[in-house]
Amino acid sequence: MAGLLDDLNDPQRAAVTHGEGPLLVLAGAGSGKTRVLTYRIAHLTERRAAAPHEITAVTFTNKAAREMAERVERLVGGRLDGGFVGTFHRWALELLRRHPGAAGLPRWFAIIDGDEQRTMVGKALKELGLDAAEHPPRALLARFSREVNGCRDPAALGARAGDELTPKVWERYRALKAAAGVVDFDDMLTRTLALLRSEPQILEMVRRRGRWLLVDEFQDTNRLQMELLAAVLGPAGNITAVGDEDQSIYGWRGAEMENILSFERHFPGARVVALEENYRSTRPILAAAGALIAHNAGRRGKRLFTQREGGDP
Repeated sequence: MAGLLDDLNDPQRAAVTHGEGPLLVLAGAGSGKTRVLTYRIAHLTERRAAAPHEITAVTFTNKAAREMAERVERLVGGRLDGGFVGTFHRWALELLRRHPGAAGLPRWFAIIDGDEQRTMVGKALKELGLDAAEHPPRALLARFSREVNGCRDPAALGARAGDELTPKVWERYRALKAAAGVVDFDDMLTRTLALLRSEPQILEMVRRRGRWLLVDEFQDTNRLQMELLAAVLGPAGNITAVGDEDQSIYGWRGAEMENILSFERHFPGARVVALEENYRSTRPILAAAGALIAHNAGRRGKRLFTQREGGDP
């Protein structure tokens, strides 16, 4: 393992070898974010701090999950036996597939995609005597998702925001999903959270599998995902979050930058490690990017540098 650690710079090594307790890794662009995550998993298993089945690593896209899983397999010499490396939604889906009845779902429930969601909302509108041209399903679904990912009930929008239409369509859409035995992507997370809160034995099992919890692209987490992480996190608080608040400008399904800005409030006693050496870009690029991002109001603050000279302005 000494050879593995020799591949890392000092801040990367500090993050990889961190012991128990919460850890936030502020990873600037091109600073080795995925390397730190995968090497940390390898280090935990190599020194037997964690059994493979006690590791859960989540990210946001299938592509990122595949890359992370492949790197971990190369480092540990095979699959992470019993562990999980994948997306938030794949993580939730696996749990719902194992316990559909406890989650209030039929045994062979299906997942609907965006096109199927829009069709179902269109049907809901028709049943309510409303015109889909005047009330676009895409816009309604975006409103539903914004409320759900913010842990708010779309059915309460009438009282909360003076929106009488959205709750009616939402209730009908929800009834249609239940009748068809289907869930959408947001349902996967809300039903998983409800399952964990209502079934202590299942929660304990998930906590054992997530004794070491690693989260990629933490700046893209929303409130619903934070609630899910908080539910799963055991008493030891072994969460490793890797992210970059400067990259929150891209946005992602209701992402709340406040999650990374107030990490220590969510997870008291957290250690923070900043990765500031960029291996991807030349100095003129970093100088220009740094001068722009410095104007962002909500930043923890870090200054990227590189050993790569030159390049045109």
